[in-house]
Amino acid sequence: MAALLIGGAPSRAEPWKNCAYNDRPIPCRDSHSSDGTVRIVWKDGKAMTYRLIQEGFPLSTLRDSLGGLWVREIYVQGNAVFTNKANGNRIFVPLRPEISRP
Repeated sequence: MAALLIGGAPSRAEPWKNCAYNDRPIPCRDSHSSDGTVRIVWKDGKAMTYRLIQEGFPLSTLRDSLGGLWVREIYVQGNAVFTNKANGNRIFVPLRPEISRP
């Protein structure tokens, strides 16, 4: 019991979000670092890290792990769309996971 109090509760994985890659629905999880880095992990096991190049709001520029440039647009409700201008790929990441209702 003392170990639980000192160490805190065991961490749980964040729920999957209803993301999309090129309009194809695929669950993902995103995490954000204080330096503006974003990591997206897809349920199929793929992952990519995006490093902030130019901060802005609602538009920012990020570079992926392979060198590609992406424009991230944050919408009023907090959802984000990443667009690769070179090849047209688009990633949609909602602000929150969908809540399951009974």
